[in-house]
Amino acid sequence: MVKDITPELAQAVINGKFLHCKDIHDHTCEYEAIERFFKVMNIAWKFYLPIHAIPTLTFQFKLLRKRPFQFCYKLSKNVLRSCLFLATYIVVFRYGLCFFKNLRGKIDRRVVIYSGFISGFGLCWEPQGRRTELALYFLPRFIEAFWAWCKKRQWVTPIPYGEVILFAIAMAILMYCYQNEQKNIKKTYLSIFKYFWGEN
Repeated sequence: MVKDITPELAQAVINGKFLHCKDIHDHTCEYEAIERFFKVMNIAWKFYLPIHAIPTLTFQFKLLRKRPFQFCYKLSKNVLRSCLFLATYIVVFRYGLCFFKNLRGKIDRRVVIYSGFISGFGLCWEPQGRRTELALYFLPRFIEAFWAWCKKRQWVTPIPYGEVILFAIAMAILMYCYQNEQKNIKKTYLSIFKYFWGEN
């Protein structure tokens, strides 16, 4: 079981003190990883089921009526793969923190960077289309965090109405694809666009 990190212990880590695994969890790192894996799996399916079920029911309802077994199999498979992705991602990251911390004999930014990098390979559980979707979802989050980091160090100057300009550029690209390159838009998104914007 993971222990609560006291404010004193957290401050000690910030000041450069080495944090032993026994200060973080009761059992071995491997035991904690396995236990956490099943805990995350048990939590993940509760929100991944509606995430996958609602779009599938909305856009593939005919498949449910014609081939219900195939529909349920496909839905269950997608939910399982997403749960495995999230559980692997979290477990590998947490285990990586312990592994690289002990390997390097200290806690620094590299420990977090290495752990974050290898945890990203949990995305291999997801199908190709879903991998692309998640990568494109996290890319703006990374850019936003990187911009804030640069702004904090006064390496960049904020652009007035920069968010509006970025939104306008994104909409221009999206509308161009909708008009001329519909094959490059995911079918579920394309159906929504057609519903609101109509056929060309």
